[in-house]
Amino acid sequence: MNVLQTIEQFIAQTKRTIEGYLSVERKNILIVSYYPTYRKQYGDLIKRLKEKYNVITIVDRILNDEFEKSGHYNVLFPWRIIENGQTFYLNADIQGIDLILSADQVGYEDGRIDRTFLSTTAKRIYFPHSLIEATGASEVVDYILVPSKIAMESFQKTLKQSKVKLLKSGYPKLDKAIQDYCYQDSDTITYAPSLRYVSGDNANLNLFAGFENSVIEALLEYTSYNISYRAHPMNFQNNHSFYNLIKAKWQNEKRVKFDEKMGNDFCNTSEFLITDFSTTAFTFSFSTLRPSIFFAPLQLDTHLANYIPFVSMGGGGKYAA
Repeated sequence: MNVLQTIEQFIAQTKRTIEGYLSVERKNILIVSYYPTYRKQYGDLIKRLKEKYNVITIVDRILNDEFEKSGHYNVLFPWRIIENGQTFYLNADIQGIDLILSADQVGYEDGRIDRTFLSTTAKRIYFPHSLIEATGASEVVDYILVPSKIAMESFQKTLKQSKVKLLKSGYPKLDKAIQDYCYQDSDTITYAPSLRYVSGDNANLNLFAGFENSVIEALLEYTSYNISYRAHPMNFQNNHSFYNLIKAKWQNEKRVKFDEKMGNDFCNTSEFLITDFSTTAFTFSFSTLRPSIFFAPLQLDTHLANYIPFVSMGGGGKYAA
């Protein structure tokens, strides 16, 4: 049996498994999460949905975490498989699914997860992973849950001619972060840069690596705090080259540690947070009422500067109020 035949067999078996989990008495909701970093976006939402609906979580890897236990059932169904340098995209049309919900729409290539993925009839809702940005503004969903006025303005600008309906909503991740917040004095600063890309088209972002080392050096020299370096989860999960360089440089420094945990535990142990322009800072400050400090080492085209009281967005230029 070749690779394609094996994949087709897997699709058929998994389709039968999902069909066996569908309810005839309740509406069926699939929650698709292919990026572990976004599994925390739902807060306690899935727990609430389970009270009235049949909820099935769909993942591309088994981590035995809370997310996989949050629904009534959890199913492994990757959206793609890469074998011997060849990429195979998986799909199935499953009848009886009423709603498909996802928080990680931004990472899928070439629209491979579109209106036909897993169902040709289900309604689709995108749950943005950012509190304030129009992440994943896509035409392949019916609704986008928008968690803030700032995000709504951004989505409206991005989707001017779209038929996608924008719905005002809350932000369960923030609700959960506030609920779980329990301050622990550890004399620690969390340094949490934004996502670093590998693509050459985003090479300017990779230049931040040298700047990040300089920030760590300055914090060690001019403060007595411990430094917790918290890279974007996709960077440490994918072994980003610059993340590995930074990690190698500071691995023997007692005051520096590398936080690779999912979730918001870092909020409990951070006196304050430093970033370039990561929106993690907003969730941190809103949930802890502690400050976030923004340093952007080069000119960036982002509307976020309008919502940060003081941030250098010009590579060391003037501060914008």
